[in-house]
Amino acid sequence: MPKEPLTKNLQFEKKNKDMVKLPKHARIQKRPIPHPPIASPYAGSSIPKTVYVSTSSPFMAAVKRVQKLLRQAEKRATASVDLANARKRNQQRLAMVGPRAGEEQGPEGEGQKGKGKGKEEVFVKATGRAMEKALAVGKWFEEKGGEEFAVRVSTGSVLVVDDVEEEEGEKRGVVSEGERGEDDAATGVDAGPSTTESTGRKEGGKKNKRKRTADPAAAAEDAELPETRTRWVNMVEVAVSLK
Repeated sequence: MPKEPLTKNLQFEKKNKDMVKLPKHARIQKRPIPHPPIASPYAGSSIPKTVYVSTSSPFMAAVKRVQKLLRQAEKRATASVDLANARKRNQQRLAMVGPRAGEEQGPEGEGQKGKGKGKEEVFVKATGRAMEKALAVGKWFEEKGGEEFAVRVSTGSVLVVDDVEEEEGEKRGVVSEGERGEDDAATGVDAGPSTTESTGRKEGGKKNKRKRTADPAAAAEDAELPETRTRWVNMVEVAVSLK
């Protein structure tokens, strides 16, 4: 029995409502989604640590990357607690010297209060078909260390830009039968013996022309192509932290 996809229960807002319809001779060239520079594992806790996952990303490589970032986060948290304890001990020694000295150090001690208590998260992000792999990374941490790691999932969307390219070989370059008939009637070629028949062909050509103009597909073919097109793609964010 096939496994149920992890993305089945996720909900996304539908934003692609007014997409520009392109003619048949145009094709879309997708651009890579731009990402901010990847932060160093040793950067401070105020800088987000993100692992971007694509369909070609090795699963365990993504898991190990998250583990490394979490180890560094744990070291920063431990160092922060040690520093807070050292300041507290120093403040207690100063308080024993005299109340005035202790009062002078009071604001500094209060300023450090609460630092290092927040849990630093590592974010695993993916779009499109790669979302399944990002969710699998989060599930791995839930199953392998459910008591050690906390995992939360959120959804969103990213605005991307695609290039619109024209393929000359597929562009319609053949004059339609209606246009050819109209041109022949105008130049007198194949004119029939009867004035009534000739007039009928001309009127038929005009009717065909009106039909072609009213055809949305034909209008799209004749319209000038835009250079780019924007669209929204679904995105999932898996936040992993130490409990």
